[in-house]
Amino acid sequence: MTPPEREMDVGTLRSFIVMAESESVSQAARKLYVAQSALSKKLKALETECGVTLIERDHHNFRLTESGKIMYARALKIVELADAAVADARGADTAAGGTLNVAVTPSLATGVLRDVLKVFTEQHPDVTVRIYEAATPALLARLEDGTCDVALVRTPYTGSPAYEVDIIHNDRMVVLSAETLPSTLDYAALLSMPLILTHRYTTMLARIAERQGLTLRAPVQCDEIATCIALAETGIGATMIPFSTFANHRRHGMTLHHALLSDGECDTRCELVRLKNRRLSAAARAFADTVLPGKK
Repeated sequence: MTPPEREMDVGTLRSFIVMAESESVSQAARKLYVAQSALSKKLKALETECGVTLIERDHHNFRLTESGKIMYARALKIVELADAAVADARGADTAAGGTLNVAVTPSLATGVLRDVLKVFTEQHPDVTVRIYEAATPALLARLEDGTCDVALVRTPYTGSPAYEVDIIHNDRMVVLSAETLPSTLDYAALLSMPLILTHRYTTMLARIAERQGLTLRAPVQCDEIATCIALAETGIGATMIPFSTFANHRRHGMTLHHALLSDGECDTRCELVRLKNRRLSAAARAFADTVLPGKK
C-alpha cells in the first residue's frame, strides 16, 4: 500500500505559525499572499496528519487548541533549526557572510557582547547576527538543540561534559545603594540591609546566611539585574551585581553608591560556551576569536 503523502514540510509549518499568530485564516492569507481557500486546505491537511484539531475556528472563535499550542511551539523550533541549518551550510567555510546565532544572558548582552560585537561587525560586516536573550538554562538548551552556535553565560550554572568552556573574565560582586556605602562590605553588613536581588543571587545569599547564622531580608526579588538596579535607585533597598555590569551601567549615568563585597564566595565568571562535538561555522569561529583574542 502506498503511504499517505505527508504535508508537514517546513513551508507548511511556516504557514501554520502565521495562522497561529493571526486572528483568522483570511488575515493569515493576506499576510502570506495566498488564497484563503488554499491556506484552509493546508491547515486541514496538517490537522488530518496530526489527527487532532489545531485551531478552533467558527464565526466567534479562531484560537489554538491545546494541541495547537504544542504544535506552534514545536513549529517555531523546527523552523529555527531549518534556518540555522541553511545559515550554517552557507557560512561553513567563510566568515564573509552567513548567520551567527548567539545565546546570551541579558546582563552580558549590554556589556561584554556589546563591546565584542562592535569589533566583530566592523571586521565581518556581511554576517547577520541573531541574539537570543534568556535565563541561562534556556540559553544552554538553545546551544544543545542547535539553534545557537555559542552562548555567553555567567557562573554558576549546571555544566556538562559536552561543553567546551572558555573563561572571558572573572567578576567581583558589588553592592549598590542609594545610601552612602563604605569601600567594602562583608556578608554581615550586606545582610543587615533590605536587598533587591535576582532569584539566582537570592538563592546564593540564602545559603550563606544560613551557614553564618544570619538572616537574609530580600523583600523584592526579580529576574533581571537591570530591574534590581532601577529599583535600588528608588531607595527601597540595596542590590548585589557583578562589577562589570556595574561598570557598564555607571558609564551610562547610574548614580548609585557602590561597595565591593569583601568575600569572594559570590564572585562570578563570564564564560563562552560551545559544544565539543559540533563544528562551528566560520562566522562562529571568528566570533570566538574576537571574544578570546590570542587563544589558539
